[in-house]
Amino acid sequence: MVVAVMAGFLAIATFLSNEAVKEVITGETHRADATAQLESNRLKIEINKGNSTLLKVLGTGSPAETKAATEARAHEARIVHELEPADARLKAEVADHEHEVSHANTQHIDYELAEVGLQVGIVLASVSIIARRRWLLGAAGAAASAGVLLLLIGLVFV
Repeated sequence: MVVAVMAGFLAIATFLSNEAVKEVITGETHRADATAQLESNRLKIEINKGNSTLLKVLGTGSPAETKAATEARAHEARIVHELEPADARLKAEVADHEHEVSHANTQHIDYELAEVGLQVGIVLASVSIIARRRWLLGAAGAAASAGVLLLLIGLVFV
């Protein structure tokens, strides 16, 4: 019966470990996408700044100076009202995804270690039955308890 209970906890730890790996992969994908959007947005900011500067320089002293100045202000306004807020939002999104990935990775490690403890517990319990050594059953219980504790840590504290 003890081995069956350990095997049940092992199945739960394995399932949760696999789910944590999926979360890491998905989170990394989302983070990479947000990072690409952030870099694209930063490039747009630099292009708009460059366009504004060019319009000011090339428009100075020409008949179209007023129009160039108006266009330059439009580029600067786009930076302030559209691109910089998007930049801040994307930075926060990247940070959120990094936190989620870190959390899922920590959970994965806890679940993997829980699996090890439960597997060792099952092996020791099986050997204790065959060898008829009670102390091995106690060691199996200790290993399995450590595995269950790590499983709970992954579920509750991370």
